[in-house]
Amino acid sequence: MEPQVILFVVEGDSDNEALMPWVEEELRKNGKKITVKIMNGDFLTAYKRNTRIYNVTCLNVEGQLKKMVTDFLKLPETKADQIRMTDIKKVYYVTDMDECFVGSATHSINKKECLIKMFGFSELKMNKTKSIEFDIIFFSQNLEDVICSNPNATREEKIQISTNFGLESLKNRETYIRAFNAEGLKVWKTYEESYSEIQNFHGRACNMNILISEIENGFLKIK
Repeated sequence: MEPQVILFVVEGDSDNEALMPWVEEELRKNGKKITVKIMNGDFLTAYKRNTRIYNVTCLNVEGQLKKMVTDFLKLPETKADQIRMTDIKKVYYVTDMDECFVGSATHSINKKECLIKMFGFSELKMNKTKSIEFDIIFFSQNLEDVICSNPNATREEKIQISTNFGLESLKNRETYIRAFNAEGLKVWKTYEESYSEIQNFHGRACNMNILISEIENGFLKIK
């Protein structure tokens, strides 16, 4: 039987509240189950405890992504849902890029280097017999910049924006689709195109529209 679980890795609760309700509803129509891992922060800019050394770099990012999946499978709630590695069809890593490709701060450089490495992963080879499809969904600055042109939202504003957007998208599915195909927003037809071009693009951009197309096509390969 084909794996039916899609794992989304998001950086925080606001991303989960804004993005996942619509995706979950749509995937249910396709007979697939969504499961979400919330990182509570940027995986690619976090320091090792009590140091100024990055926990994830371009040298270990592949291993850290695999560990993230195996750690997820060990969680009590994952076991309670009886999700096994063989059930996972694909992993999506969802991230705010914070314009790291034009930034000069050390955290921007580390994130840029990690993303460039991750752009080359079409799958995560978990063991000799199991590989999981992998793609990155990104927002050039952040989610709030894309859905309401507010890149500098406070924490409280982010919570309100994400809650409202999530609820409105469930009431009207076109709200979600329009937000990620809006005029003035740079989008792409394939993940590969987005990975290549975002490295030299400055402005409002995201590739969430590709996930929407995947869902609407029943996860057939988009060309």
